[in-house]
Amino acid sequence: MKLQLCSVWILLLLCAIPAFSQHIKGQIIDANTKEPIAFATVQFDKNNGVVSNMEGFFNISSEKLNPDSSLTISFMGYETQRLTVKNLQNQSYLIKLKEAVNQLNTVYITNQLPRVDSIMARVNKNLYTNYHFSDVKYTLFTRQTTYFKANNLEVDIEKSSGFNKKQLEASNKQFKDLTNQIVTNPPNQMFTDVLSDVYLKPDSKSKMEVKKATKLKDRKNNLTLETIQSRVSNIVLQHLDTSKTYTVKTGWFKIEDDLSLKKSKEIKEESDDYSLNSLKSDNINTIEEHLFEHQSALDFILDHASYDYQLTNIANINDKLVYIINFEPRKNRAKFKGTIYVNDEDYAILKLDYSYAEGKIGEKLNLKLLLGVKYVEKANKGTVIYKKNIESNIYYPYYINHESGQYVYAHRPFKFIENSQINNNKVAFDVTIEGTIVQKQELMSLDFKPFDDATFNQIKEANKVEFIQLKQYDPLFWKDYTIMEPLEELKKFKVED
Repeated sequence: MKLQLCSVWILLLLCAIPAFSQHIKGQIIDANTKEPIAFATVQFDKNNGVVSNMEGFFNISSEKLNPDSSLTISFMGYETQRLTVKNLQNQSYLIKLKEAVNQLNTVYITNQLPRVDSIMARVNKNLYTNYHFSDVKYTLFTRQTTYFKANNLEVDIEKSSGFNKKQLEASNKQFKDLTNQIVTNPPNQMFTDVLSDVYLKPDSKSKMEVKKATKLKDRKNNLTLETIQSRVSNIVLQHLDTSKTYTVKTGWFKIEDDLSLKKSKEIKEESDDYSLNSLKSDNINTIEEHLFEHQSALDFILDHASYDYQLTNIANINDKLVYIINFEPRKNRAKFKGTIYVNDEDYAILKLDYSYAEGKIGEKLNLKLLLGVKYVEKANKGTVIYKKNIESNIYYPYYINHESGQYVYAHRPFKFIENSQINNNKVAFDVTIEGTIVQKQELMSLDFKPFDDATFNQIKEANKVEFIQLKQYDPLFWKDYTIMEPLEELKKFKVED
C-alpha cells in the first residue's frame, strides 16, 4: 500500500513539473494608466531573457524554470520589479510597473551635476571599448513585416483603336473596381521569421547559417507595385483578340515582341527562394547601424555639433545609475530626435529611442518628370536595448525594433500594338500609383559570444534560404526558443485556400 501511495505521489509530481517548465506568458502594464509597456526586459537568469512586445506581452520558454525561479522585470523610467514564477501565477500573469521618481535633483545633492556635453564626450570615447562589431557570433531571431499601402491608383486609356465602345466601358468599370479594392482595403502583409547564427567579420567577410525560417504570405492577394501593374494589364488582356499576338511597350522600353494571349494571363507566382546574401546583408546592416559605425545614418552619437542634448533625469535602474538624455537637431543636416540612456559606470548606452524630427526626411529620389518615379523616406524610427556580455564585458544590441516608411510614386505608360501588316490596332493606357511601403523589423539576440578563425573557416554557407510556407502563425514551431511574443496582427493572419 505504501509503495502504491509513493508511486501516486511521484506521478503527481511528474505531472506538475511541465506547468512550470514549458511556457510562461504574461503582460506588463503601467500601474497607474494600465497601458501596456512595450520593450520591457524580463530576465530569468544571468544570460537569458525576453522583451515585451508592443502590446506588453512576453513569452518565456525554458525547462530551467520552476515555481521558485526569480524573474526581474525592468524598463527605463520605471521601478525594477523582482518576483517568482509562483508570484506571477498568483497575479494572473499580470505585472504592474510603477513609474520611477525623478532623481535628477536628489542623486547629486553633494556633488556637482555632470554636464551633458561631458557625458556625451565620454560615451564617444568609450564606444570602441564598450562595443565590438567584428569576430563575434550572434544567434539571432528576426521577425520582419512588410506591406504596401496604396493611397491612389489612376488608370487612363489614351488610345483604344483595338477596343470597341463595349470593351472600353467594360475595361473602365474593371479599372474602377480594382482602384476601389486596392485603395480602400487594408494592405496585405507578409511576415517572415528567421533563426540564424551570424558570424561578423570586417570587409564583407561575415557568414550566416540559417537554422529555421518561416514565411506567411497570401500570394493570391499580394499587393506590390508590380502586381498592381500586372492586374491592370490583365484587364486589358481580357478584351483583346486571343488569336493574335502583340508587341508590348512600357515607357521607353519594349517588353516583348511576340506576346500571345493564348498563354497564361495569370500573374506569375514569385519564387519562395530568398537569397542568403540579401538576408545576411539586412541583418548585418541593422546591427552595424546600431553600433554607431562611421557610415551609420544614426549620427546623433558621433556628430555632437549637429545636435542639442539635455540631461532630463538620473535614475537607478537594476542597481545602475543611468543618465537619461534627450536630443534634437541643432543644425539643418541633423535629422533625428530621441532619448539616450547612459550607464554612469562605463558610459555605455543601455537603451536608445529615436525617430525623424518634425519636418525631417531621409533619402529621396525625384525622377518624376524624366522616368515617372519618385521616392522619399518619410519614417525612420527605432528602439534598441543593449546588454553586457558577462564573459567578454562587451555590450551588444540585445533587441532592436525598427520601422521605416517610404513614399513611392510611379507613373508608367503601357501600349499593346497588334502584330499585323493589315491592321495595326493599339491600346495605350497610363498607370499612376502612389502609396507607402512599410517595413517593420524586430531583431533579438538569443546568444552572443566571440569565435576563433578555426570555427569561422569551417562554416559553409548555403546560397539560398528555403522558407517553410505557413498559412497561419504556429506557436509550436518555435516552442523550444524564447522569442518575441507575436502581435495580434500576426496571430490573426491567415491565408485562405
